[in-house]
Amino acid sequence: MFADRLPPHRDSPGPGVTGSPGPVARWSRTARHGLAGEIGPALVVLAVSLSATAIIGWQDGSPHPPLPFGYLLLTIDAALIALHRRWPLVMLAGTLALSLTYHGLNFPGGAFTIPPAVAIYFAVVSRHRLAAGLTALAFLAGVFLLGPLHDREPNTQGAVWLVAWLSLIMAVGEAARSHQERLRQVQERAALAEATREEEARRRAVEERMRIARELHDVLAHRISTVTIQAGVAAHLIDRDVDQAREALLAIRETSRGVLVEMRSTLGMLRRVDEDELPTDPVPGMADLDSLVRDAEANGVDVALDVVDVPAVLPASLDLALYRIVQESLTNVIRHSGAVRARVRIVHERGEVEVEVRDDGRGAPPEPFSQGNGLLGMRERVAAVNGTFEARGADDGGFVVSARMPLRSDAR
Repeated sequence: MFADRLPPHRDSPGPGVTGSPGPVARWSRTARHGLAGEIGPALVVLAVSLSATAIIGWQDGSPHPPLPFGYLLLTIDAALIALHRRWPLVMLAGTLALSLTYHGLNFPGGAFTIPPAVAIYFAVVSRHRLAAGLTALAFLAGVFLLGPLHDREPNTQGAVWLVAWLSLIMAVGEAARSHQERLRQVQERAALAEATREEEARRRAVEERMRIARELHDVLAHRISTVTIQAGVAAHLIDRDVDQAREALLAIRETSRGVLVEMRSTLGMLRRVDEDELPTDPVPGMADLDSLVRDAEANGVDVALDVVDVPAVLPASLDLALYRIVQESLTNVIRHSGAVRARVRIVHERGEVEVEVRDDGRGAPPEPFSQGNGLLGMRERVAAVNGTFEARGADDGGFVVSARMPLRSDAR
């Protein structure tokens, strides 16, 4: 009952909440697993070595098992196996020395070969194959050289068994090492694939944000510029010419409606999940250029539209790009140039469509002039259809925006 009143541990999720454990819990779990992986094999080797040695000592007819010093040697020998992750070479040297010492003191034999054999296995797994092989040879030489000191003549069967035992251990270790290497390569490939997917997702997200920014800028900039100019006209004439002010306000209303219609169309296009799904609302294109001309003329700019040999049906990406370039160019003419005349020329020749918007305004500012979102958006649109874009001051005054785009090209 009192436990319910205690605050939750900072590393544990709250009531009814499932989540990943905190850093302390993760460290504790990792430490436990690492400790078990290091001490576990040593404990197994210790149990097997001590019990097997005791049994061998009685079966050989000895009056008693090994002396306590023999058990101490085997215990330390087995304990060195715990070093197989951190210091595998120390483990090899230690088990070799202690096992040969045990053998040289003429304690009951047989199980004393287990610690060095397990050490050789772990050394091979940790890629110390040369050291493991040299240790195996040194162990074999030591066993055969120390045996005669206590009237233990070399036994062919025992020698074959020991050589086979160590060879098997090294073969199993090599197989385990190869398996771990394959697992590591699989994990690295999986991590690389995941990183590639994440990078691709980030790239797509950036491209999508840029596309949305272009669409919203192109939709709003032209219409809002018109509304701003007409609102200024209405405010200027409201007291002197009511009829003209009313016309300006009506133009604002119509332009605002156009903004809403185009915004709905754009947002509907942006909400599409499946690229193959067709938009429910029409996307603006070449057929809508006349409305851009009328809007510019309503704001005091006389626009001449010249379309030469352009096919009636264009690829959707090219059709939209042409419309947006003309729209943004005329918006800049209205807002920044002070021009009274502009010319829009769209020509198709040799498999390419060229669009040029030229005005008679103030021209380009002194170099280098910064390119705002409008020019940047036009440049990106043209690049998306593998075209070229240029914006510069005209030699005879005014400003020129031109783009050349292939008629048939896969949009990027």
